Amino acid sequence: MSALSLWHTARRNAMPISGSLILFLLAFVVGRPPEAMPTGARRVRLGYFANVTHAPAVIGVAQGTLQKALGRADQITLDTKVFNAGPEAMEALLAGEIDVCYVGPAPAANTYLKSQGKALRIVAGVCSGGAALVARQGVNIGTVRELEGHRVAVPQLGGTQDISLRHFLAEQGLRGTEKGGSVTILPVKNADMLTLFKRNELDAAWVPEPWASRLIHDAQATLVLDERTLWPNHRFTTTVIVARRTYLEQHPEEVSRLLAAHLQTLTWMGLHPTEAQATMNQELKRLTGKALSNQVLSDSWGRCDFTADPGTPSIRAFVEAQYQAGYLPTTLDVAQLVDTHLLQRIPNAKIASF
Repeated sequence: MSALSLWHTARRNAMPISGSLILFLLAFVVGRPPEAMPTGARRVRLGYFANVTHAPAVIGVAQGTLQKALGRADQITLDTKVFNAGPEAMEALLAGEIDVCYVGPAPAANTYLKSQGKALRIVAGVCSGGAALVARQGVNIGTVRELEGHRVAVPQLGGTQDISLRHFLAEQGLRGTEKGGSVTILPVKNADMLTLFKRNELDAAWVPEPWASRLIHDAQATLVLDERTLWPNHRFTTTVIVARRTYLEQHPEEVSRLLAAHLQTLTWMGLHPTEAQATMNQELKRLTGKALSNQVLSDSWGRCDFTADPGTPSIRAFVEAQYQAGYLPTTLDVAQLVDTHLLQRIPNAKIASF
């Protein structure tokens, strides 16, 4: 089934999201409970990536917007942890090590199913777009079909870009070598891809921003396709916010405050794009040790659309693609996975929809 078919199927099957489902008490807790904090203070543990597709998190942390929303730091402290890819972050969530996380829809859906719906809920969207397929210079790859016989990197197996790659390979009748196909799919940390491209040890990569733009500018890779061109209306969910279900049930007010700060950050980014990119770059330098060139940052930013809408039809399409790729043993009810009732209750919330 094509991405377009998946999209239309998802829209036909879309069901109203019931906010009341999230209020049911659990019979048990997934993972270990949060560690005890000193009297009068405790932590809210937030995960995110040092990616442009996670810019609202990066900027919200840098500007202190998320901490301010929670209240005084001596009473409640925002603890942050930066991850490389979604499956790694979701392992931390399952272990009870983080409470809220900015992550791709594929790892979120996989974790939801693995926990039989008990681990998490998607509570907001973050980014649409912001992923691309690039190829090493001199390698004859101009389409997905021409990936046959080549080595293609993704940030991590089971991540959102891995699911996209496998889905669009399948549309061309191709598969990974582990399933008897001809495309070697390699999990490689984003920061390591540049070195491997320069050593000619990778032929292509399906990656989020800013890594696609970095490979283009710093390793002279060529842009094969902007993933937006493969989706209806050029929109597809890249990043969402998930909350650990027990944390969401026990601290809905804190989740609401974080979501309000998320909306505030999105609004500020839209009104101040130049300052937003400058803040993003300063934080990337702090987190990774290196700032991006102005051109890389501009190109990366231009492939992203930041929105609080989780894009439920797009998530349905990802779930179907995960099932077809063999990552999910069955499909799941996205209507229970996505719960935006707290987001919708925020006064004067303006959520761009796709």
